[in-house]
Amino acid sequence: MINSISFWLNCSRWYTLPMTIFSWLVIFVYGFLNGGNIFYGILALLGICSAHLATNLFDDFCDYKNLSKIVDDENNVSLPNTQKGKCSYLLNNTTTEKSVLKIVGLYCFLAIAIGLFFSFAVGKLVLLFMLIGAIIVLSYSVLSNLRLSELAIAVAFGPLLFGGVYYVMTGNLAIESFILSIPTTVFTVNLIYTDTFLDKELDKKEGKKTLVGLFKNDRNALRFQKILLNIGYLSVLLLPIFDITNWQVLFIYVTIPLAFDLQKSLLRYSKNSEKLPIKRWYHFPFEDWDDIVQNRSEAFMFRMYQARNLMCYCALIIIISLLLN
Repeated sequence: MINSISFWLNCSRWYTLPMTIFSWLVIFVYGFLNGGNIFYGILALLGICSAHLATNLFDDFCDYKNLSKIVDDENNVSLPNTQKGKCSYLLNNTTTEKSVLKIVGLYCFLAIAIGLFFSFAVGKLVLLFMLIGAIIVLSYSVLSNLRLSELAIAVAFGPLLFGGVYYVMTGNLAIESFILSIPTTVFTVNLIYTDTFLDKELDKKEGKKTLVGLFKNDRNALRFQKILLNIGYLSVLLLPIFDITNWQVLFIYVTIPLAFDLQKSLLRYSKNSEKLPIKRWYHFPFEDWDDIVQNRSEAFMFRMYQARNLMCYCALIIIISLLLN
């Protein structure tokens, strides 16, 4: 049972869950400080994580079905235009397409059941949050091919997550909860943008349209990312301005060197996609790195961990500032 759960969590890319958990923790703390229901907040996290894992697994399933394949003389199937390790559980016949869809259905069932509970326990507005979430889960693979993956993530991890969690915890909507979502949402969008930047050449071979693909060269794409990061850091000023947190939140600016480090790392990737930066203490955590070295793309995962950890550090500082407030 434990091995089965571990297997499906790995297939569902569980390593992306920290961006969900840290985003949730920001609004959970804010909801708690405003008299919110702790149990409802934790239950909401279970539903959100289920929807997140369903999106990841279903997106992989769609990629496996739609991307170009190569079959060798021994009938081994590979996806030439993806990062190493993508859909490996299907390519090596560890599981089947039918089983993947069953697990996606299980994730969705859990998320829907929790949502329906909240619709009776808190209010019917939860159904609107559920509908928007369902659209994103089921259409993310299509949206990501229409240059809209960053927008979908912004909606899911911004007003949907923050507004939804605050609503089920307190029974109310508050403009402050949406303002609070802006910094973490921008840094989460930066993570997805990093993903599409790393996959730029592979997506181009598949004819996949992404936001990064709009730029003529990598330097322009990285300039846009710099603007995105600047917006994230500037938006932090809204929190003390609207009296959501105190000045302690400005300690978030100590993470700016990590943003520079990410940009430098991506520029190096654009010149040589196989070369790895030197792993420093501030890159922690890099979980399952030995497995990644063996079975996945080190260069890809190194940058993804950099972007993910930047988002988590920023969220953690906001959480601490809320508690100090």
